[in-house]
Amino acid sequence: MEHKQTGENTTEGALRQRLAAYFLSAPSLKEQTAPQRREYLERLRQLGELEQQELLEHAGAARPMVWANPTPLIQAVCGAVQRLAAGLGHSLCIFPAAGILLGSETLVHPRMLTVTLCALLTDLCRQTQGQTVWVRLQEMRYGLAVAVSLPDGGLSPRTAALIAECTRLHGGSLVHSDNTLIFSCGQAEKPDAGVRLYAVPTEQELLDDSLSPVWSVFYSSSGSTVSKSPASTIPSCGEDSSALR
Repeated sequence: MEHKQTGENTTEGALRQRLAAYFLSAPSLKEQTAPQRREYLERLRQLGELEQQELLEHAGAARPMVWANPTPLIQAVCGAVQRLAAGLGHSLCIFPAAGILLGSETLVHPRMLTVTLCALLTDLCRQTQGQTVWVRLQEMRYGLAVAVSLPDGGLSPRTAALIAECTRLHGGSLVHSDNTLIFSCGQAEKPDAGVRLYAVPTEQELLDDSLSPVWSVFYSSSGSTVSKSPASTIPSCGEDSSALR
């Protein structure tokens, strides 16, 4: 068993090295040909798969947390995905926590939260072809709640596991009610000694980072389900939503 685990880690490490070498040498999206873009999309998908695999392999373990406000982070991720989804023909409706004072800072694992949200939105867009997917954010005393409308097919086992682990790690709660799923991030009174402050990226910064989960988890998987030639729909990082359509 130990030998198998070592082999898996070696394989994962080798793939990460190959992906790192590829992304370091790959031309920018604007300079890529159609075949290059198809390869780029596949490499992004592999990166997204590795991210999700790593998070689940260590489920239940403690992870280093940062001190941040989860509300603007979640809203930025949803907004970035919404813009990418529009270019793929998906309708994503976000009900932000507007009109409510943004929640206070708490302990957050940004990568877990971002990857989980992108995996969730990928599942929803895949199974609701042509239908509107809605996401509602609501701040409560105990933290920030994220509610989504579930399709009849439900979520993939991996996405469900990511949500469960994300909820556990953030001290929140998870509820299924009819066709709605709600999970939350709990509040923490103050950070432990040594916990660093986290600068929450903006929606545009997430779009500008071609290796962020909005690209590697959401776009790379969702793009392949929409068009016979998905690479032709890849926008340059940072394009506005009108350019995505």
